[in-house]
Amino acid sequence: MVWQLTAPQVFFIVIIAFGLLGIYRGWRREIISLVFILAGVLFLVLARDGLPQFVFVNLPRAVSTLLSGAAPSQPASTIPAGDPRSTLTLVLFFLAFVVVGYLVSLRAAPKATTSAEHILGVIPGVVGGYAILSFVTNALGKTPLFSLDVSTPNQNLISSYLLVIFIVAVVAIIAGLIAASGKKKGGAPTPKK
Repeated sequence: MVWQLTAPQVFFIVIIAFGLLGIYRGWRREIISLVFILAGVLFLVLARDGLPQFVFVNLPRAVSTLLSGAAPSQPASTIPAGDPRSTLTLVLFFLAFVVVGYLVSLRAAPKATTSAEHILGVIPGVVGGYAILSFVTNALGKTPLFSLDVSTPNQNLISSYLLVIFIVAVVAIIAGLIAASGKKKGGAPTPKK
């Protein structure tokens, strides 16, 4: 018997995992990581076609020209659309963005101390997980280079679950506010006689 994860199961596993990671790390660290994740997604979506060409063709030609002092005599080759180097470049650059964001968040933000900071960390954690899953299904789901026995969610499925992410965010905000207000003491202090 073969057990295969369906697309909604993969989606919820990823969202729950990133939500738990956000709760563990706290909202300050997760916001910094989220900035790097979203910057990486934006950069790689905009540079999807030009980045592999730059890394594998233009950069080696520039280094060769700098080291030899002579311009190359042959015209620059182009990388075809289905080349595995394109996918590899996207994966490596995206992993670099995520790892740098994680390391910067460890250095720049203090560790979460209150329960409200932990609970509010679920929001950027879920949004970061959504961004990563959306990028992975968009960039890697169309390539034959990676073959997993997991049905990756398509873009329509992911877009239809935005309401779930919004509800998780609202519940996290309410829980964070309740946790933050539980520490405060209400009323005026009674004077001692």
